[in-house]
Amino acid sequence: MEVLAIILGVGAVAVSPFVPGLRPAAKTVVAGGLAVGATLATAVAVAGEQWRDLVAEAQAERDAVAEAKANVTETITIPKP
Repeated sequence: MEVLAIILGVGAVAVSPFVPGLRPAAKTVVAGGLAVGATLATAVAVAGEQWRDLVAEAQAERDAVAEAKANVTETITIPKP
């Protein structure tokens, strides 16, 4: 998103000599794109953290089940005749 805003800003600067008042609008578009990019980066970081937590919890539960299965002992009773 930041790249798109920068491309639009560069394009607006390139044509600004031909269209009066375009430079402030171009700065606004670039600033908006940067703000959206920062917000998106934060959201991705939070989602990544939640995903890592979920994977760690699942792994811990899986390990606990495997350990419980390994510790099970079977008792066989032989009846007396």
